[in-house]
Amino acid sequence: MRLTFFVLLGIVVVSSLIWFGAIDTDNRVKELQLTAPTTTTTTTTTTTTTVTTTILSPIGTLPFIEIEGEVNLDYSSSISTVGLDTVTFGMTVKNAQKAAGTRFSPVTPRSECFLAIPDKGPKGITFWIIESTVERIDIDNELIRTRSGAGIGDTESLIYELFGEKIETKILPESSEKLLVYVPSDSSDKNFRVVFKSDGRLITRLWSGRLPWVEMTEIC
Repeated sequence: MRLTFFVLLGIVVVSSLIWFGAIDTDNRVKELQLTAPTTTTTTTTTTTTTVTTTILSPIGTLPFIEIEGEVNLDYSSSISTVGLDTVTFGMTVKNAQKAAGTRFSPVTPRSECFLAIPDKGPKGITFWIIESTVERIDIDNELIRTRSGAGIGDTESLIYELFGEKIETKILPESSEKLLVYVPSDSSDKNFRVVFKSDGRLITRLWSGRLPWVEMTEIC
C-alpha cells in the first residue's frame, strides 16, 4: 500500500516537472521572439558640385611694385565692357596691379603683347597686356560672371534672352563652336565687347576687352 502511494506520488511529481518545464520553455521562446533585434539601414547621398577652371603657370615675374591693402578680386567679381571690377581697360600694368590689390605674373613670354595672371585671388583670370596696358581679360571660372549674371555653364538661349539684339553670333570655322558677341549700344563703349564662347549649346569661356584684341580667337 505504501509502495503504491509512493509510486503514484513520484508519477505526480515527475508529471508536474515536465508540465512546468514545458511552460517555462515556451515562455523563453516567446521572450526571445519579443526581444529579437531590429536592423535599420540608413542610406546617405552626397552631392558634389564641380567647378572647372583653366590654370596657367607663371613663367617669370614683372618689375616689383609695392601693393598696399587687400586683394580686390574674388569669386563675386564681375566682368563688363570696361573691365573686371576695379581693373579697367587702358590701365598700365602698374596701375592694374594696384587696383587688383595683387601683383601679376606673366604666363607667356614678355613682349609687346603677353598674358599675365594675378598672384592672389581667384583662379581662371588672365590679363592681356598690350604695350604695357590691359586691353583684354579672359575668364575661365564658372563663378565670375557678368553684371547681368551670365557666365560659363549658361545656355546660348539664356544669353540671347538676357541681351537680345545686342548679341552678334559668329560660327567658328570647321567647328560647332560659336562666339556670341555682346555689342554695347552706347557710343562711348563702341570699341568694347563681351564675348561668350559656346560649344553649340553651353557657354564654355568668356572674355571682355577693346577692339581689335577682343576679337582674337588665338593668343597674341
